[in-house]
Amino acid sequence: KTPSNIEELNLLQAGMGRRTIAVIEDADHSWLSRKLEETCTKMAELKGAWMLYKAVGGCGQRKLCIVPPEAEGYSGVYLNSVAHGKSTLFIVPVQGALDLTPLPYSSKEFEKMPKATCHSCLENMLVQLLAAHVAACETAKVSTDSDEQAGIFYPEQFDFVEIHASICGESIAEVIKILTERMDETSIFSICVTRDQMLERGLKQWQRQKKSSPKNPLRVSFIGEAGIDNGALRKEFLTEMMAGIEKRFFEGENNVIYLLDCRTIGELFAVSIAQDGPPPNFFMQWCYNYISTGEIDQEAITENDITDPELMELIKEIKAADNATLMVCTDRILSCGYTGAVSIQRREDIVRSVVLHATVRLLPMLQQICSGMKLYGLLSLVQQEMDICRQLFVPGSFCKVDADFLVKSLSPIFMVNFLQDFVQDMEDEGE
Repeated sequence: KTPSNIEELNLLQAGMGRRTIAVIEDADHSWLSRKLEETCTKMAELKGAWMLYKAVGGCGQRKLCIVPPEAEGYSGVYLNSVAHGKSTLFIVPVQGALDLTPLPYSSKEFEKMPKATCHSCLENMLVQLLAAHVAACETAKVSTDSDEQAGIFYPEQFDFVEIHASICGESIAEVIKILTERMDETSIFSICVTRDQMLERGLKQWQRQKKSSPKNPLRVSFIGEAGIDNGALRKEFLTEMMAGIEKRFFEGENNVIYLLDCRTIGELFAVSIAQDGPPPNFFMQWCYNYISTGEIDQEAITENDITDPELMELIKEIKAADNATLMVCTDRILSCGYTGAVSIQRREDIVRSVVLHATVRLLPMLQQICSGMKLYGLLSLVQQEMDICRQLFVPGSFCKVDADFLVKSLSPIFMVNFLQDFVQDMEDEGE
C-alpha cells in the first residue's frame, strides 16, 4: 500500500520523502540509479536491489502495482511512457529494508526544502515537520530538567531539603545569600559596552561572550571610560539593564521580541539578584505564578493583566459595541482564537477569549526566561520557595518590614559638614 501520513513523515525525516526528478529521454538504468543515489544517499545501501511501483486509482491508502523493468532495466523513454509525462512512482527494496533513522536538518537531502524555526526551542527545521514537532516539543512545558546548553552553565543539582531548611522562617536575604554562594569564581564574566543603547548592546555582548559563562562573577567596563569595576560599575550596568528590560519587554509597547533575548534576560535576572543588582520587581502576579508553578490560573487572569495597547482598545470597543458595530471587530476577534458566535449576547465570552489570547501568546517568552533562570538554580529555588521569592519579582509583595528591609531603606547623611560649619561659626564669633 501507499504510505500513510505518519509513514510519509517518517520517510521525510529519514531523507526519503517525495522528490521530483526530471528523467531525460535517453537515460538508462545506470543513470537513473546514480540520480536516485544523489537525491537520497541511503539508496546506496540497497546496492541496486530495488524496483519501482505505481499506485492504482482511488483515494487514501491505495494498492501498489509493480512497474516491471525492461530487459535493460528502467530507461527514460520507458518511464515517461509509464508515467504519462508526470506521475508518482514508489521505490521498494527487493531485499532488506532502508534505514529510517531521522537525518539532521542540515543534511544534503534537506538543503533545498523550506525551513522554519520552532518558537519554543528555537530549532530550525523543515516546514513539513513543524506542526508535528510543535505538538511534541518538550520545551513547550516549563521543566527543571537541564537542556544541553543549560548543562554548561548550571551543572549542579541542588538539594531542595537542604535549601528549604536553610531559608525556612528567614528573610529574602537568605535566598540571595544562597544564590551568591553558587557563583563560580574560577573565572570572570566580562562585559564591555557603551552607555548608548545599553540594553541592546548589553544583550548582544552577553550572548557573544564565549570565554566564560554568567555563572562567573560579572565585571563591567564602559568603552571610553577609565576605571576598574569593584562593584559600582556592575551595579550601574545591572540597574540600567533591569530598567530597559522592564520598559521594552514588560510594558505595553508592541516591540519585536526575540526568544534568544528572553533566555538571556532570565540569566540577567539571576545575576542581578545574586550579584548586588536590583531584582526584576516588575512581574504581574499571573506571570510569577506561571514561573513558580508552570501552570496558568485562567480564572485569576483579568483585563487588568493586559498590557498590549491594541488588545486593550479592542476590549473597549467590544464593551461599547452594539450588534452592528460589533461585526466590524469580527476579524480581530477571530484572530484572538474566539470560535463562537459574534454577538452582544456572547460579549463576556468574547472579552474572555481576548484576555486569554493576550496572556497565552506570552508563554514562549516566559518559557525562555525560565530557561535562563536556571542559572544558579534560581528557577528551582523560586519553585521551591515561591512565597519568599515573590518579593523579588512582584511589586508590593513584601510581607513584613524586618531588620534587613529597614537597614537597606536607610539613606545616611554625614554630619561632618554641619560640624565644620558649627566650628567655623564659633571661631568667627570669638574673633
